[in-house]
Amino acid sequence: MNYLVGKKGKVGKKGEIYIPKKIRESVGLMPGDEVEVEIAGDRLMIRKKKTALDLLKGEAVAKIKVEEIREVRDSLSERLST
Repeated sequence: MNYLVGKKGKVGKKGEIYIPKKIRESVGLMPGDEVEVEIAGDRLMIRKKKTALDLLKGEAVAKIKVEEIREVRDSLSERLST
């Protein structure tokens, strides 16, 4: 894990948190991105919330054939129509 030591952010008057540019760039944080905030003791942890695109770029968590997807879709469609 890489740490950028000595970088300071700032809290604005309305509670906005300003994150230094190098840190934003290192995690790919862009204006408008959503973040997840967690408190652990006296630490405030902020991490970029993964988007559907981020998940698609990552490693596959399951391998499934198109035909299997169609079977599940058809089965669900049957259940919902009855």
